Amino acid sequence: MQRLIFILIFIVGAALSAAGQDNYYQKKAESYMREAEYYRKKADGYQREAEYYLKKARGYQNEAAYYSKKGDLDRARTYSRYAEDAIDDYETQMRYAEQAAEKAATYMQWAADALERI
Repeated sequence: MQRLIFILIFIVGAALSAAGQDNYYQKKAESYMREAEYYRKKADGYQREAEYYLKKARGYQNEAAYYSKKGDLDRARTYSRYAEDAIDDYETQMRYAEQAAEKAATYMQWAADALERI
């Protein structure tokens, strides 16, 4: 998905450079491309955050297993709860990443539509 957006940005950018500079639709397309790039970067950031929470969840699960083997069930339950919370945070960040990627795709479509009017 990200590569597709990058390729579309490149193609639209090339088309924009070939078109006239004073065209309203060209400026709108450039604006939409900037917005698309912004949301693509936001999606990447959310995805990195999601990976961070997934890593934290794995660590908490390992801690829970360790304390469970040691017989410290209170601590094992605590770390299991931490793991569940980290998984919830992971899912939230992935949802945000998906929404941002959808916005980026929408802005790229709008840019393409604006270019068709040139």
